[in-house]
Amino acid sequence: MNTELSNFKHYINNLVSMDDSTFELAKEFLKIERIAKGDDFITQGKVCNKIAFIISGLLKIYYLKDGNHVNTCFCAENSIASSFESFTNQTVSQESIEALEDSTLIVISKSALDKLYQLHSKWQEVGHKMVEKECVRLSARVQTLGFDSALEKYKALIENQPHIIQRVPIQDIASYLGVSRETLSRIRSKIVKH
Repeated sequence: MNTELSNFKHYINNLVSMDDSTFELAKEFLKIERIAKGDDFITQGKVCNKIAFIISGLLKIYYLKDGNHVNTCFCAENSIASSFESFTNQTVSQESIEALEDSTLIVISKSALDKLYQLHSKWQEVGHKMVEKECVRLSARVQTLGFDSALEKYKALIENQPHIIQRVPIQDIASYLGVSRETLSRIRSKIVKH
């Protein structure tokens, strides 16, 4: 098994314990996709028909408001990315997913995942666990945006996703935290002084 698939298998086994033969059912449905920095994986206004497991690289999920990117999530190696509402309901996506770095993904389409669900109940469990994980992430995000100060949001980002600070442009981090670039610069200088 190549490295890409073994990373994906490890991710799946962290969600649901799965034997080799059940995992092998997925192989024919998985595609390796390479996306250049700046290109979209999902485009706002189109129906999302795929989910990606990130082998390498970094993606950002954002929507456009008054012509500005409003970043809602950064997805790095060993995580999944999709426009989940659009994927699940097969409605037009309200968000785009863009590569912030050249990225290598394992991609599965909606129709392929539906077939996998029919082939084995373990894959249904995987789908449920992915949805649960996304619900927990969204709940934490809403709580952070609603109740934490800008400084607390930035400290939480440093604590929970330190790699983001090194890999994401400052304007994208500011948008993710819901603050201006200038406010984020002040926060960063405060933290450095302490």
